[in-house]
Amino acid sequence: MQESKCTRRTFMNRTTAISAGIAAGAATIVAPQRVRGSQANSRVRVACVGLGGRGSMIANMIHQHPGLEVAAVVDYFPEVAAAAAERFGLTKDRAFSGLKGYQRALDAGVDAMVLKTIPYFFPEQANAAVDAGCHVYMAKPVAVDVPGCLTIRKQAEKATNNEKVFHVDFQWRYLPPLVECMKHIREGKLDNIRFVRAFYNDEGRQDVAVKKCVSEIFQGLRWAMSRELGGDRIVSGGIHAVDTAMMILGAHPTQACGVAQRSRKNPINSGCDTFSLTYTFPEGAVMNYSGDQFRNYHHEIDTFAGVKVYADHSYLQTFYQDEVTQMRNADWRYEGEKFDGLYSWGARHNIDLFHKAIVEGDYANSTVPGAVDSNLACLLGAEAGRSRTIVTWKEMLANTDRVEIDPTGLVD
Repeated sequence: MQESKCTRRTFMNRTTAISAGIAAGAATIVAPQRVRGSQANSRVRVACVGLGGRGSMIANMIHQHPGLEVAAVVDYFPEVAAAAAERFGLTKDRAFSGLKGYQRALDAGVDAMVLKTIPYFFPEQANAAVDAGCHVYMAKPVAVDVPGCLTIRKQAEKATNNEKVFHVDFQWRYLPPLVECMKHIREGKLDNIRFVRAFYNDEGRQDVAVKKCVSEIFQGLRWAMSRELGGDRIVSGGIHAVDTAMMILGAHPTQACGVAQRSRKNPINSGCDTFSLTYTFPEGAVMNYSGDQFRNYHHEIDTFAGVKVYADHSYLQTFYQDEVTQMRNADWRYEGEKFDGLYSWGARHNIDLFHKAIVEGDYANSTVPGAVDSNLACLLGAEAGRSRTIVTWKEMLANTDRVEIDPTGLVD
């Protein structure tokens, strides 16, 4: 039997659509008079939902943006929402709390909604925002189960039909040296990819027991150790590396197998923190993903996230931070500048892209298909690792079970 290959033509076809959006990456602020529709002469009014660490950072960036305005703030905890309202000079009636705070913000009137809260709630919140006629800017992962991912895909398509922007905030895709490498991939300088190594390692989060109400782990990223709230750690963290690898490969996997387990001492919550997985792709490429998210202090001496791509007589490596992205074959070599601060630079860059799409009327919403597929690939790996069996993409998509949490004590 002839072995299938990831050819130059295949890569050019698969990466063109993704890279076209990324190449627009040198986003600039567009003059307000170019905005289409009712926002032609005003800043876009944004409701910021979720005001934890990254949520607060994003809200501050929106507040500083010349084309955007923080018009409402939402957090489950009323004291957090109230403090944010004061910080941004909002009246008390523009601060909303509780599970349905996002809906009250929509009812109060905004143009866009930024979702930086707990992934379990994203599909419901995004669904409401799109139905209310708002633009949506959201974090990854987009969901913690297959039905949630498919809801996001459907709502993004609806946003396109309604001429609204729907943007998912991945940073690594826009790393300037990686953007340059994607151009070279389209030129055929990384042909016939056979093997990929992707890894994501961090120090984990507090694993705290819920005593009365699940809201006890809503803050401080404690939700990340809960499979129900954040997905397994491959879903909430490792997705960075999986998404980048899939962008380079230009395809989603056909199946996965491996091991997922809880390696932390005295585990409490349900999320697995250790993964060793093998993915296979349609044209013969194989990807190994590994990740650990428990306390071991590796971050003091090791790079926490990277993707290494091995092809016939060519190679690419890229890292989320600290290390140099480079690419080479027998006759040619590219080495990018060391790039620090992707976490914050990427957020600001994505906000610029979001605003640019709104003012230019670009409703292609090209970040969503890749975000949904990489989310599904992480769910596939988690399912395969937990069951320690081979799980196919088709089998994973057929899983219509919704993840549920215990709502006891939660405040609407």
